[in-house]
Amino acid sequence: MKALLFTALLCCLVKPPKTTILRFGQGSTHARSIQDFSKNELLIGTNEGKYLLVSKNDHKPVTMYLPCSNQVIKEIRDVDKNQRFLFFMQSNDSSHLLRLDWKGQAEKLLAFTHHEKPVFLDGIDMKDSLGFLIGDPVDGDFALFRTTNYGETWEKCPGKVTQEKNEAAYAASGTTNAIIDRDFVFVSGGETTRFIWSSDFGNTWQSSNIPYESCRTCGAYSLAFKNRNELVVVGGDYTQATKKNQTCFYSKDGGKSWSPAKTPPNGYRSCVLYKNGIYYTCGTNGIDYSKDGGNTWHGWLTENGLSMCTDQHFLYISCTGGKILKVKLLK
Repeated sequence: MKALLFTALLCCLVKPPKTTILRFGQGSTHARSIQDFSKNELLIGTNEGKYLLVSKNDHKPVTMYLPCSNQVIKEIRDVDKNQRFLFFMQSNDSSHLLRLDWKGQAEKLLAFTHHEKPVFLDGIDMKDSLGFLIGDPVDGDFALFRTTNYGETWEKCPGKVTQEKNEAAYAASGTTNAIIDRDFVFVSGGETTRFIWSSDFGNTWQSSNIPYESCRTCGAYSLAFKNRNELVVVGGDYTQATKKNQTCFYSKDGGKSWSPAKTPPNGYRSCVLYKNGIYYTCGTNGIDYSKDGGNTWHGWLTENGLSMCTDQHFLYISCTGGKILKVKLLK
């Protein structure tokens, strides 16, 4: 009994983590994708179609030495970079990819179509010379694109991934697809939720079902990985943001089979990432962490988090209201 009382008292005395606010906007401004850019800056793309470098030092203003694009961009849902270019993914019914050099110059707006029709893009991932870009299904199959020359040129992936009933991908945080050990992988949602992968750069594809609830707003919204075998997906139903059931699944066999979290995150989650042995996830009603591979989650912060990134020492959480939370990584 004494031990239980001590534990309860200790929990009450635990202080929330110290957070620093980095401000880049006000009101309805937000960024659904955020990338670590340099020792001193973060790279973001906003819902207003702007791309910014944000100082990691809260005493300094937003760094904005990237010149503004001459192109009209309605909304940026994902950002990424490699050794040659910066990429800003616009998501709407006619999506484009804005490509700049590292000085923010030599801009080029890349258009993507599937079956000669517009595409709603969901996510981009760049790893060295490789790039993998995905969009929602058009005429029954997913729009999948690849590059092998740093994003200089793009082509459709030769293999087809046929759409299941009312299945699509989510552009919630730019983390619905990834390149893991040179495999292309992505997750879907809707009335069917799948983990889908290719080990030959999109020439052929395999898939496994993830047992999320079936509804048009349900499913996997984000994936993260420790390695190619150990993976975590988060999501749920964004229309029921506090519902905990079926918000996280994990795999120990490369995505062939999936297990539900024993103690799931505290609601719908739009982004998950892995750093130094710990998974972090954020969503409408807060941020959670897991130290056991995604099986047990602990509530940490209560901010409305949209997307995340890390550097060596800190976690950065893009939130509503034009702000980024900076918090020290757990040990």
